[in-house]
Amino acid sequence: MAGRITTAMAPGQIFTDAGADSFRSELLSAHAVRCGNLWLAQATIYNDGAAEIELLCSLNPMTDQWDAGIYYYSFERAVAALREYEETGNIPEGE
Repeated sequence: MAGRITTAMAPGQIFTDAGADSFRSELLSAHAVRCGNLWLAQATIYNDGAAEIELLCSLNPMTDQWDAGIYYYSFERAVAALREYEETGNIPEGE
């Protein structure tokens, strides 16, 4: 992820419409979005407009590695997965 700007989000911010809009906007700008040690999101946007969104969940401070990496192909599904993850603590399964 070298060279990417990382934008911070607070826990719970993804639940608001403004937070979801900011999440999408930052990813479309080739920035990563991080919510502390809860999750990190980054996206690859292809020439045809398709997006591949990678969510990394649950940073393990002992190893400095994320416990799970999942992919989504829709911003709406990625936002829904992050909302569920923040609410329940259950790591999403991806698409």
